Amino acid sequence: MDVPTVDSINLSPGGIPKRPVESIEVSDAGLLGDGHDHEKHRTPLQAVSLLDVELLDALRAESGIPLTAGSLGENFTLRGVGVQRLGAGDRLHLGGDDGVILEVTRVRPPCYVLDVLSPDFKRVLWNRIGMYASVIRRGQVTTGEPIRIELRAAEIRPLVREPKGGCIDGSSIARSVLADQGLLPVIDDPKGRDSLAAETPKTKPRT
Repeated sequence: MDVPTVDSINLSPGGIPKRPVESIEVSDAGLLGDGHDHEKHRTPLQAVSLLDVELLDALRAESGIPLTAGSLGENFTLRGVGVQRLGAGDRLHLGGDDGVILEVTRVRPPCYVLDVLSPDFKRVLWNRIGMYASVIRRGQVTTGEPIRIELRAAEIRPLVREPKGGCIDGSSIARSVLADQGLLPVIDDPKGRDSLAAETPKTKPRT
């Protein structure tokens, strides 16, 4: 299994698309220089947003829209992680044992800003455009760094959120895409936790 990595770091003063940067400082409030200009986004529980590149690639093929990292407004586009199969409380260690630590907090719902890409996106993207996370440990993150997954969730995996009026639950589509990429859904039992931990390579501390 390939080592999970930070595929892209994305930020903007506000709105989408967010533009890729090579490296960024992560504070308790999120990415330094990234816009949090909507009141509902200004909370430590939504400090950063995470998206699987595998889901982004599948959505690009499905929609015909030339989506790239940051097109959907995510801060971190991750490869080989399967964020959409994790639960609230699971943690991602970015860049090694002394690097940034993020904790998955909640499902990221489709936002009105996606209307600039397609008026239908808010309806069809529920439970498949990633998660929000809080910052447990601050620091610097660089594109290409390895990620270690720490399974700590007390709730059932994968974390999903009930779609609001007229929206379509895309959680089954997300799980199917991740399974096709070898990122099988995490089963919420000790065996499932052990199996994912065994698949996730340990990273060496920075020197």
